Amino acid sequence: MDCLNSMAPTDEELISFALDGEALPEEANNHLQQCETCKQRLAAYKQANVYLLSHLYRSQCPSGEQLSLYCADLLPADERMSIASHVKDCPLCATEVEQSRSFLRMDIEIPASSFSLRALLHPIFATRVINAQPQFAVRGDASTATWPRQYKTESVDLSFHLSLTSSGQHMLLGIMTSTDPDGSVDSFEGVPVELYTAPGPLAASGDESAAPPLLRTQGDDLGHIVFKPVPAGQFVIVVYLPNRELVIEDLSIE
Repeated sequence: MDCLNSMAPTDEELISFALDGEALPEEANNHLQQCETCKQRLAAYKQANVYLLSHLYRSQCPSGEQLSLYCADLLPADERMSIASHVKDCPLCATEVEQSRSFLRMDIEIPASSFSLRALLHPIFATRVINAQPQFAVRGDASTATWPRQYKTESVDLSFHLSLTSSGQHMLLGIMTSTDPDGSVDSFEGVPVELYTAPGPLAASGDESAAPPLLRTQGDDLGHIVFKPVPAGQFVIVVYLPNRELVIEDLSIE
């Protein structure tokens, strides 16, 4: 499909306009507004760009979860080396890695007034999924418990990973993923999350002596949550989503 008009934009100009938004020369732009053939040429390039983005864009990049685990040093050595090599050459993944590392280093200060020991109005209890190929919790042999631990609800998948910080304390990294194909991961940004010593808010209704949260945090724009330092014990985690609460019971850390 060619346009023989001398004012018609070239293929290179249309491709730059379709892919990068690079402005057309004034004469070519004026011609485009009047020429159905050139409009069809531009539409074809835009469709090709959409197809490539949907099928190939970042197809070789590690998943967001893999990058998060890489930042928390929770991957086997061979996977770490592979991702490190990729990150060196991929500015998009390098940006994600820097954001994740900043979040992991951050000590989130949440005003106490924004949280309280609250009744669970619409609790949804997550179901644990037994991983067929578990991995050990920490870098050494500090624990015999197997990690990561996967939990599911109708709308959200949760993955918890346990690591040791450089000071030898436990850090619990959670990754929330929406099961809604139209859902956005940044919908978890700012969501309050609390870790209780069991039974926490699951104590008998009206029990005013129930202990307050042991640790508090909130989700970031990638669906990550971090608790640190976490002592050994039995815990309950509550994720306060709009209009409902996700409850993870019997989380044991040894």
